Amino acid sequence: MTADRLTILHVYPRQMGVSGDRGNVVALTRRAAAADVPTEVVEYAAGDPLPTTADIVVIGNGPLSAMRSLGADVARVGAPLREFAAAGVPVVAVGGGFDLATKQVVPTDGAPVDGFGVFDARAVRGAERRVNYFVLETRYPLLPGASNRLAAFEDHATKIELGDAVTPFADVVSGGGNQAGQPVEGAITGTSFGTHAQGPLLPLNPALTDAVLAAATARLGRAYEPDPARTADIDRYAHEARATVDRYVDKAFKRIT
Repeated sequence: MTADRLTILHVYPRQMGVSGDRGNVVALTRRAAAADVPTEVVEYAAGDPLPTTADIVVIGNGPLSAMRSLGADVARVGAPLREFAAAGVPVVAVGGGFDLATKQVVPTDGAPVDGFGVFDARAVRGAERRVNYFVLETRYPLLPGASNRLAAFEDHATKIELGDAVTPFADVVSGGGNQAGQPVEGAITGTSFGTHAQGPLLPLNPALTDAVLAAATARLGRAYEPDPARTADIDRYAHEARATVDRYVDKAFKRIT
């Protein structure tokens, strides 16, 4: 944290930011501002010096080609990112960013791609392709009274193989999820989570955004207190969007095989 500012580190925004992932960063900054928590966004590009401190790390979605092009840099900064997560800094990894934050991405062709290793998991390509709205019940700890039901969008053909001790990010209500034999989605380690839930995820699910901000501020010994009066409009829009997803989730799209 710089002075009284919460530092949000956005990793590879150009290569791993193809699905509106800046929206996740914007949701964090706007939600924090509504709670009188100032923020600073630092964008990290391959080859740059990685900041030595961060309060939240965001890794967005991107294709396998981008992951391959980033290979040497991923190896260079993997250990510091793991140290951030181990120190309680929330790492939010979405879509291909979740794949890259596992130990290894296994493609259908070519050599495996080593990941950051934030999550004890492997991302194995070649599973059934899932393109649909996504309804989940998250296991990530939310603020008291918040509903654990999330809505999002999934578009991937990846099986996530979790390590034995890894807690999934969510239970699947409707969707493919990790596609590894259990109806679960994503992974949690400490205050960090990875998921294929896109949309972007955080603007659509303000309670999850609040939970990430609460984890980041608690680590610094500071309380996070959302102000419902200041977020009433956006909360209503998000609620209505989630309700629409819930209503049409099994009708809007079919599985792509």
